[in-house]
Amino acid sequence: MKAGVYQGPGKLEVLEVERPEAGPGEALLEVLYCGVCGTDVKTFVRGHHMFPPPCVLGHEVVGRIVELRGAGPGVKVREGDVVAVAPYVPCYSCEMCRRGRHELCNAKGWIEGGFAEYLTIPATVLERGTFAVPDGMDPKAACLCEPMACCINAVTDTPVRMGDTSLVLGAGVMGLLMLEACKAAGAARVLVSEPDDARRAEAERRGALVVDPTAVSLNEWVAQVAGEAGPDQVFVCVGTAEAAMQGISLVGKGGSVNVFGGLPGGSILDVDARRIHYDEVVLTGSFGFTPEHFRTALGLMASGRLDVADLITHVFSLDDATRAFETASSGQARKVLIAVGAHA
Repeated sequence: MKAGVYQGPGKLEVLEVERPEAGPGEALLEVLYCGVCGTDVKTFVRGHHMFPPPCVLGHEVVGRIVELRGAGPGVKVREGDVVAVAPYVPCYSCEMCRRGRHELCNAKGWIEGGFAEYLTIPATVLERGTFAVPDGMDPKAACLCEPMACCINAVTDTPVRMGDTSLVLGAGVMGLLMLEACKAAGAARVLVSEPDDARRAEAERRGALVVDPTAVSLNEWVAQVAGEAGPDQVFVCVGTAEAAMQGISLVGKGGSVNVFGGLPGGSILDVDARRIHYDEVVLTGSFGFTPEHFRTALGLMASGRLDVADLITHVFSLDDATRAFETASSGQARKVLIAVGAHA
């Protein structure tokens, strides 16, 4: 079978590799589409300690189950189903899971290698994280379940309540998904700060009140728009310490700041402790998702409640995988997919 094999920063080769075989309790998936995510891009550009080359990247996977080998009673999918696959699932028995922090599970079950024509779904992922794509839903759109699930985790943890005012810093694809998640959770107003004209226009088209932070004082604009109470939540969808610190200065009393964009190890936040103590501002973060968030994302998208399919701007063939990664790395695309399977 063909696979896009990551060979090191800037190097991706489409090679013939051995087709995997499903073991007992597992499934063999014919991959149809796989999204190129931010972690894939970071790995392609500069490498990643979790993905030493050579390896096959890709985890935003939608495909068709072509073989089930003795699936357990908890499996809800069948051979022939088109499914969206959560790339990892919790064990439900470790200390983090016992605390209810399933996204922080210490013993997750994983899938690997979405940029290949076939992959195996382990028994745990098959039972807990594999969901049939509803009839009538575009399978390409289902590739957005994983990033959308991460945003649903954030607006659930922080949380967003009906009638709230939420502020999103950054309108890349994750910021735009966060905007939609805030709306779905009940926010009455979503404010978005974004310096890029096209991204800002897209956020405005989706109903946000937008601002260019390079043109005006963001603090003054937020005070004017949100009033004395300020935003109830700030979601920092930019991976810089400066943005996180700005979020702390912008949130209203009793509000929450969610550091959603990943920060490099060793990043230091210079926090005004007065805001934490006297204003009872909560500083938190969100990482990953649970199967429940993934299922919710799929259901909301299939119902039309979350209309995010048009964030997919580019679809490349597997043979053109290098160009897909280069396009995703350019900053000129919103969401890039690779059409992997022959039936995609």
